[in-house]
Amino acid sequence: MNENLKTDLSHIYDGLVKAVDGNRSNTYCLSLWSKFIRERDGHRCVICNSKNGLSAHHIIRKSFWKYLRYQTGNGITLCRVCHKDPHAGFNGRPDLNQPMDAQGGEKIDLFTGYLGALVIDSSRRNLFDEHLYYFSDKALHAFREIQGIPDDAIFKGRKIEQAYQIWNQTPRGMLEAIMQSVGVKLPDNYVQNEIATIHYSSTLKKEDGSPADVLYFRYIPPTEFKENPDDAEE
Repeated sequence: MNENLKTDLSHIYDGLVKAVDGNRSNTYCLSLWSKFIRERDGHRCVICNSKNGLSAHHIIRKSFWKYLRYQTGNGITLCRVCHKDPHAGFNGRPDLNQPMDAQGGEKIDLFTGYLGALVIDSSRRNLFDEHLYYFSDKALHAFREIQGIPDDAIFKGRKIEQAYQIWNQTPRGMLEAIMQSVGVKLPDNYVQNEIATIHYSSTLKKEDGSPADVLYFRYIPPTEFKENPDDAEE
């Protein structure tokens, strides 16, 4: 990691934390958050590398969980073209009495892909400091609750990696129902990590002790990086 970039990011981040803790205006705090995200991502679209029409995009909408609006793990730099996808369809204020994405505004699969893209991009660029892609424990716990994942399930790695893994799980109630249909009791600490939709398991057992036949896995790959950004039409 370039030391000058590291110094600049630390300075912006410290200013953001100070502004949030000091109850500065939402506009001011968001301007610092946006500046940090674009600086961290190298002033280019993480998905296609374009440097035109850039915006710092909230991966999970700030209107859904307000406390996520300044967390650096919840931001990704997108160009004008790539920024169209997350805002297609319903883009109004969510009804928090409905399940997440019931109105089609949260786009869980899409934002899970963005989290995966940040995991890859940060690794490629050796950006491993936790504050660069920060999620609070409160946020990770909320993600678990939405997915129905017990606390016994351990997700390893940085906070951004944990967030990607959590959202990449099949919602636990659905997975338990699928497992029950083939006679498998799902352990509370079970974590899906296979890159497959159908998987023959030798580790999970049926209640009679025999191997489970078929398991269903949710796997959302990171958003695909575009190799030729100049070909994109704006």
